[in-house]
Amino acid sequence: PLRIKFFMWFVRKQVILTKDNLAKRNWTGSRRSSLCDHDESIKHLFLDCPMAKVLWRSIHIAFNIAPPTSINTLFVTWLNEVEIETTIHIRIGVCALLWA
Repeated sequence: PLRIKFFMWFVRKQVILTKDNLAKRNWTGSRRSSLCDHDESIKHLFLDCPMAKVLWRSIHIAFNIAPPTSINTLFVTWLNEVEIETTIHIRIGVCALLWA
């Protein structure tokens, strides 16, 4: 869906309104993640958070692909490790998981 495409574009540009990005806009709320007790950033939310690590481990077990180490590697190199026949299905699945 188009909303997921836009969302993924925002993730790639690292402009999702995570709490660290909100603080740059003079937001005064807590910077702590709602999912764990760490400061919320795009990298933390999608890669380092314990909830995200469970999802990446599941993908690793299911498809034998090592999790990405940064947002940049998610888009630039990570999907290149996937076999050509299954790339589109894994891309759709990963995008849906990140969006959810």
